[in-house]
Amino acid sequence: MYRCSIFLHALYFLNYWFVALQGSELNLSNVFLLKGKDLFMELKTQQPTSQFVWRFKIKNNIIRYIPGQKGDFENVYGKRVFNKELNYSLQIKNVGLNDSGLYHAIDSGAQETIIAGYNVIVQERVSPVVLNVSSVSPSPGSCNVTVTCSTQSSSLNSTFTCTPRTCSEDGGDPAEVVTSDARLNLYLSNGSIGICNHSNKVSRSRSTMDIKPLCFKDGKIRANIYYLI
Repeated sequence: MYRCSIFLHALYFLNYWFVALQGSELNLSNVFLLKGKDLFMELKTQQPTSQFVWRFKIKNNIIRYIPGQKGDFENVYGKRVFNKELNYSLQIKNVGLNDSGLYHAIDSGAQETIIAGYNVIVQERVSPVVLNVSSVSPSPGSCNVTVTCSTQSSSLNSTFTCTPRTCSEDGGDPAEVVTSDARLNLYLSNGSIGICNHSNKVSRSRSTMDIKPLCFKDGKIRANIYYLI
């Protein structure tokens, strides 16, 4: 009995890695989705002729369909929808972060064959940004403005040098902070507009500020330039 149990477990893991290998060779479609939205995964091939399943993270069955029998719907989170009329596609309503991962459509007849694959990444909406002036420092013929771009979890700053005609970024490159799920940029546009941009694949928050008027008025250094902390 013990040997039989070991044999069955060995078969399971061999099948697991076989399907995983198929998935690595499959051209997966990357899907980025905002948390709370509905996800639709389409099966673009012809309708299966044998037992068919949608599977999450290789081993978790979501639904199963057997031709000639009543569909066996396996409900995972209480929000799955399997719609035969939509070419065996799978819809997931109100996705959460835990819904991120690999989804495979599998024809599981005599031999399991992956016929569609999706790599789903669910992301939250990025937090708002705040763009503030940190300091304004005049010098003969030019003026330096340092601004700070902040979110709930990170911040960065950059100094812009302005003349009566235009402003430029010190060092020439935009300031940037990149994390695993978002990007925070601070840069100059059109020679005067400072832009703070917080974004990921599904959302964006932005704040802008006209830099040059902080230094110049009517082509001359402002008389009331002050220092900010």
